[in-house]
Amino acid sequence: MTRPFWLVLTSAALFFFGFGTMNALIPTFVVDELGGTEATAGFVMGSFAVTALVSRVWWGRLSDRRGARPIMMVGAAFGAIAFVVMALAPTMLGTVVARLLFGAGVAALVTASTSMALHLAPDHRRGQASSLVLVSFHAGLGFGPVVAERLRDAFDYRGVWLASAACSLAAGMVASALPHRPGDPHAAPSPLIQRRALAPGVVTVFGVAGFNGFLVFAPLYAREVGLDDAGVVFLTASITLVAVRLLLGGVPDRIGPVRASTIAIVVSIGAAVLVAYWATPVGLVVGAALLALGLSLQSPSLIPLAVEGVPDAERGAAMATYTSFFDVANSLYGPVLGLVVVSFGYRPAFLVAAACGLVALAVLHLVVVPARPDDDPALSRTAPG
Repeated sequence: MTRPFWLVLTSAALFFFGFGTMNALIPTFVVDELGGTEATAGFVMGSFAVTALVSRVWWGRLSDRRGARPIMMVGAAFGAIAFVVMALAPTMLGTVVARLLFGAGVAALVTASTSMALHLAPDHRRGQASSLVLVSFHAGLGFGPVVAERLRDAFDYRGVWLASAACSLAAGMVASALPHRPGDPHAAPSPLIQRRALAPGVVTVFGVAGFNGFLVFAPLYAREVGLDDAGVVFLTASITLVAVRLLLGGVPDRIGPVRASTIAIVVSIGAAVLVAYWATPVGLVVGAALLALGLSLQSPSLIPLAVEGVPDAERGAAMATYTSFFDVANSLYGPVLGLVVVSFGYRPAFLVAAACGLVALAVLHLVVVPARPDDDPALSRTAPG
C-alpha cells in the first residue's frame, strides 16, 4: 500500500463515482425524460461497450509503450467530456454519443489503472492487488447512485451530469501525480491481443451475466417489486463488493484462482435464480448482496489467470485483452436481456443470466485449466506463489 498504489485507487474511485451516477440514472432518464422503453434503455446502457471494445486493445498497447499514467489521464478526460455532452444535449442522440465517449474513457482508465496496480504488486499478490483496485471501481459504482438520486431530486439531471464531469476531472488530476513509467520506446510493440488472456476472458463474458443484467435493470426492476429507492440496491452491492474484497482479497492467492473462480460463479448462478423467484424488495436486496459476492471473487481470480506466463512488457496488452470481454458482456446483456424483459418479463431474463453462468463453469474447467502453464513451479495449479 504505497503512495502510488493509493493514488491509483483514488483516481479510479473518483472516475467510477461518476460512472455510478450514470448507470443509476440513465435507465430512468431514457424512459421518463426521453420517452424510451426498457429495451431502449438497455441499448443505451450497452452502447458504451462498443467504443470500449474497439479502443481497449489500443489503450493496452499504448500503456505498455507510453506508460499507464498518461492513459489514465486521457480516460478521465474522455469521461468529463461525455458528461458535458449529456448536460448540453439532453436528447437520445446526445445520450448515446456521450455513452460512446464514456466507453472509450472507461477502457483507457480501467486498462491503465489495472496494469499499473499489477506492476506495483509482487507476483504472488496479484490476486490481492486486483481485488483492491476493483474495490475502488465498485466503491464508486455503488456510492455514485446514492448521491445521484439526491442531486437529481435537489436540482435536475443536468446538475448530476456536471457534478460527475467534475469527478472525472478530479480523477485525471490525481492520476497526474502518479510516477511515470514509460516502456522501452525501441522495443517491438506489444501484441494488440494477448492469446493467454482469451480463455479467461470468455469465462468472464458468461460469468458476469447475472450481475450485468442486474446492474442494467435494477432501477426498473425495483419499481416492479415495490422498492422506491433503487439506490439502496446499488449501495448494498457496493458495500458487499468492498467488504469481500478487503477482507477476502487474498483468497485467490491462497486457494488458487481456479477454485476461487469456481466458487464465485456458482454463487452468481444461485443469486440470479434467487432474484428471479424472490421478487420482493427484500429478495432484491439479498440478491444484490449475493451477486456482488460472486463478482467480488470472480474477477480477482480470473485476472491472475489472464496474466499468467505473460512477460511484463506485454502485461498492458494482456489486461486490455482480458478486460475487453467486459465490454463484450456490457454490449451483449443490455440489449439481449432487455428484449427478454419486454417479451417475457424479468424472471426469464434472470434465468437466462443463470444459464450463462453454467457456460462459464464449462469453459473454465474444459478450456482454461488444461491450457495453464505448468512448466514453472511459480505457476502452481493450486496456489500461485
